Amino acid sequence: MQKHRPAKDMRTSLRGIANKARKDSKHRFRHLYSLFNANNLKRCFSQLRRSAAAGVDKVTKTEYEAKLDSNIEQLVERLKGKRYRAKLVRRKNIPKGKDKVRPLGIPALEDKLLQLMAARILAAIYEGDFLESSKGYRPGKGPREASEELAARLHAGKYHWVVEADIRGFFGSISHQWMGKMLQERIEDAAFIGLISKWLKAGIMEEDGRILHPATGTPQGGIATPPTQ
Repeated sequence: MQKHRPAKDMRTSLRGIANKARKDSKHRFRHLYSLFNANNLKRCFSQLRRSAAAGVDKVTKTEYEAKLDSNIEQLVERLKGKRYRAKLVRRKNIPKGKDKVRPLGIPALEDKLLQLMAARILAAIYEGDFLESSKGYRPGKGPREASEELAARLHAGKYHWVVEADIRGFFGSISHQWMGKMLQERIEDAAFIGLISKWLKAGIMEEDGRILHPATGTPQGGIATPPTQ
């Protein structure tokens, strides 16, 4: 008789992944897909913002929560059976300065849920690779902390130049192919990488109803992408 394996606990598993990643920068992680179990997804669900805008499915956190156990069970079964399909990302343009807009992508609720789990896994793997001086999009760090540190150093030191650089249109020009290759450097789990590929290729529903399937890039604003500033 085959022994039943207990579901992997998210906190314990992520701690183990982070420790292994720091000790061995060349290690390729397996069995990450198994972390998408009911217990872990329920924990992630509790961390979704109740006030967040709904995606193309028009499902809110409150509505999904009304039948949380059965909804999560059905989602896990679709994941196990490789029947999960990412939904279109709803585009929302918000004003940015004069005569400009910032395009945001709003995923459907179940996509948000799975992306949160994926983001936790990826953070555990890659967080240890960053230098302490790296402030962008990291837990407990951000642009405010970076600007305060920079201001203190400029005030105390003798600097003659400050160089600022930005990558124009970075999120819209990310290569899906190279993103996959980069992930495979540290991840040996085709199912997990396949999830990320589904989100990249899900397509975008514009505000006017048009459906786009960009060959490159990823919508900014989802849980698995860095937050807008």
